[in-house]
Amino acid sequence: MPNTFQVYIKSVTHEADGVLAYELKGLQGVTLPAFTPGAHIDLIAEGIPLRSYSLLNDPSERNRYVIAVAKDPKSRGGSIMIHDRLRPGDRLQVSEPRNLFPLSTGEHRSVLIAGGIGVTPLWCMAQHLNSKKVDWELHYFARSLNHAALIDSMQGHITQDRVQLLLGYDVEATVAHIQELFRGDDGTRHYYCCGPAGMIQAYSRQAQALSISDSRVHFESFIPLQEAATSGGYEIVLAKTGKTLKMEQGKSILDALIENGVEVMHSCREGICGACEVRVLEGTPDHRDSILSEAEKLAGKTVFVCCSGCKTPRMVLDL
Repeated sequence: MPNTFQVYIKSVTHEADGVLAYELKGLQGVTLPAFTPGAHIDLIAEGIPLRSYSLLNDPSERNRYVIAVAKDPKSRGGSIMIHDRLRPGDRLQVSEPRNLFPLSTGEHRSVLIAGGIGVTPLWCMAQHLNSKKVDWELHYFARSLNHAALIDSMQGHITQDRVQLLLGYDVEATVAHIQELFRGDDGTRHYYCCGPAGMIQAYSRQAQALSISDSRVHFESFIPLQEAATSGGYEIVLAKTGKTLKMEQGKSILDALIENGVEVMHSCREGICGACEVRVLEGTPDHRDSILSEAEKLAGKTVFVCCSGCKTPRMVLDL
């Protein structure tokens, strides 16, 4: 299991309609681990489902973590409970930061594309790039000014045209703007997108249509982009014990592993947090996660067992 750290809530700030920011500080004697742009933590609080949240503050800040939580009435309850229950002074635990959405190093320009609460990891990246004096630009789509989080922090960059606020855009206008960004590609820029599933899918399609290399097109999703593979009909072989599991319809590989007493780190169960990644030794995964690039999926070296399945009669895992 990942390392966890005790923290308390220093402050809770209203950032936008339905969005609260939580400043977390380590309890006395607790040193919070460093993090890199794009990283996230798991929030562990009694009575609240475990959820992962991107860190939005500057990674140079070593004394605190800051996250923002959008209250989603369609969620399974995690965000609603956090909004309704957590208050300044409350104590909880967080996991060590993990990064599945890393910022590429180099002197190239970074084009950051955010939709709604997806701005959080991108604002972390923007602050880091700005401190390193590396070129960047942020294109921030939001329903309205009242729905645009972190605006106060961005204000100076908005006036300098580093941040473009794109308010009330419909799907057609959003796609057209993303397409225009890719058409201005100079062969060196890196692109980063985080937002609703439809935005990420359109972003990926436009990049492919204009032959932008996958190595320069990055994204992170807070919700699953595909349904989990639960059709069953194949075998999972555990290389370290030799045990074979026959996969039944309606169950994930993670379900089968847990039922058979195999301990696997997991969190979201949706293929978005990256906790349950396992090395594949044989077989072809049916990837359903929202993390791996197309090249990584084709390589088939790892699989996220909470949501992905298998395209071959059997798959051997490094477990």
